[in-house]
Amino acid sequence: MCESTVYSTDNEKIMEDVLSIKINGKNIELVDILGSKKELKGTIVEVDLDKHDIYIKID
Repeated sequence: MCESTVYSTDNEKIMEDVLSIKINGKNIELVDILGSKKELKGTIVEVDLDKHDIYIKID
């Protein structure tokens, strides 16, 4: 599988095993493999497909 880990730009882990990311303006919704959801305001600044890491600048 290709789950990703989402971090803040301060390297704080926000969520592991993320399968889905939905963006609506500044709102970002993360969904993990168990269906748990987390919504936050911010901007995706980096996606590392090799390491499966995603970095978000939190507003």
